[in-house]
Amino acid sequence: MFSVKGLVTACCADGRVKTEVAFYNFRFLQGVGLSLAYMSSALFCVSVRLYIIISLLVLSIVMYVLAEYRLRQNHAHNTSGHVTDTERR
Repeated sequence: MFSVKGLVTACCADGRVKTEVAFYNFRFLQGVGLSLAYMSSALFCVSVRLYIIISLLVLSIVMYVLAEYRLRQNHAHNTSGHVTDTERR
């Protein structure tokens, strides 16, 4: 099972989004996903649902890697002495 803390960190990668908003988005999207899974159970066969789930898994892994890359870039810029956008405000 995945970590909710990791999801919140990915949603708040730039520090501008509050933690509560990230949790609300997570619960909302979880509810939407469960509703869609329930509705699609009668429409699609098992193989089609597996293709959809695998596609979403690959997409989520790519998005996670991009979020981690952005976090590491921001950390590298902060430690090297560069001024970030959030520090200018």
